[in-house]
Amino acid sequence: MTDEVMSEKAPKPEPRVNLKFMFSLCNDVDKMRHFYTDILGMQENAYYKAEDGSFGYLSFLCVGGIEMDFFYIGKEVPLLSEWAWQPGYEGGSIPVTSWAIEIPADDFTTTVKRLQDAEVKSFSKNPVWRLDSYWGFTVMDPQGNTIEVYSMPEEKPESTEWPEEE
Repeated sequence: MTDEVMSEKAPKPEPRVNLKFMFSLCNDVDKMRHFYTDILGMQENAYYKAEDGSFGYLSFLCVGGIEMDFFYIGKEVPLLSEWAWQPGYEGGSIPVTSWAIEIPADDFTTTVKRLQDAEVKSFSKNPVWRLDSYWGFTVMDPQGNTIEVYSMPEEKPESTEWPEEE
């Protein structure tokens, strides 16, 4: 029996550790704030920027208690320009950290519109129906991080083609 098959049949133990914080460096906390707060609609937990611009941070408290933090530490961080490899879409090629952000189904269409109106770099023109289970829209944040913005509707839509704007 393979490890994969064994893992499917074995009872899964309760986790003993808990991820609480995710830290990421950035070059501009204000640009990150605009992207994550204004465009994606995430709720800020904390924001600070030193008057002299030498330090800043931005924090979001996510469902499940995980805190996602962005820091500017006075040193430039390389901007990413290529798409990260991620499961669920064809095309990412660089092996770097990326993440997915789930948007409630009721807010997904307006969130996609805000991303498009802000001319955020996106992998495709519109969201794509992925793995026969969810809408995914892969974009880059201001630091060049690959972000899959996605939503899982309660039911499969009649059409798996994203409707064109009228």
